[in-house]
Amino acid sequence: MNERCGLAHLRLGIAMGIAAAYRFSDRVTFRAEAQLYYIRGSQQDTHLAYNNLSFHSLNPEVWAGLQLDFWPSDDRNHIIIPYAIAGVGVTYITPKTNYKGHTYSLAPLQTEGVAYNRLPLILRYGIGVPVLTGERFKWHLEGVYTHVTSDYLDDVSTVYPDRTTMTPLAAALSDRRLELGQTPNGVGAKRGNDTKRDGYFILSARLIWVISTTKQQHYRRSRRG
Repeated sequence: MNERCGLAHLRLGIAMGIAAAYRFSDRVTFRAEAQLYYIRGSQQDTHLAYNNLSFHSLNPEVWAGLQLDFWPSDDRNHIIIPYAIAGVGVTYITPKTNYKGHTYSLAPLQTEGVAYNRLPLILRYGIGVPVLTGERFKWHLEGVYTHVTSDYLDDVSTVYPDRTTMTPLAAALSDRRLELGQTPNGVGAKRGNDTKRDGYFILSARLIWVISTTKQQHYRRSRRG
C-alpha cells in the first residue's frame, strides 16, 4: 500500500514474542518462535493519496528455523560472533480500517470481491549480533525480514470490483475516493500491485535466558581457557 522507496511514508509498528532455541552443534542452533506484530499503512501523503486507502493489523505468527553462527561458538579469535537466521512458518492476517468513528475488519467484507487466504505461509531471514553476554543472560540485536506468501497483508492487491454487487459498507471501504469528494474508480481499475507479495521488517532487541546444562557448562569452561 505504501510507496516502496520512501522512508518519509514509513509506518512504524511494534512486535513482541517468545522463543525457544537449542544448540546442536558449534555453529547451528534450532529456533522456534511465536510472535504478535502490529503493522499499519496509509496512502496519505503518497502519490496514491487520491485513493485514500489505509489499514492496521495485529497479527500472530509462529515459525521455526535455523540460526547459523558465522564462526564456531568456541572460536577465541572472535569475541562477538554474528549469525544468520532463516525459517518458515505461518501468520494469521487481520487487516482493519477506521471509518466514520468505527473500526471494521476488512477480510470478511471482500473489498476486492474475493475471499483470500488469511493463514499464509511466511519465510523469515535476517541477521543478528550479540551485544551483551553473560553466563545466564544475553542481549542480542536482530534484523529480520518476513516474506508473506500473500498479497493481502494490507487488504490491497489487484483491481477495484463492481461496487453494485457489494454491501454498502463493503463498497464504501473498497473505494474510499468518495470521502475526498472524488469520482469512484471504474470496475477493473488498478487498486494494488499483485506482482509482488507483501512483507515486513522487524528490528528487535532480544533478552536470552541460558538454561544451564552439562554441555553448556563445558562450553563456558572452554571459553575461559
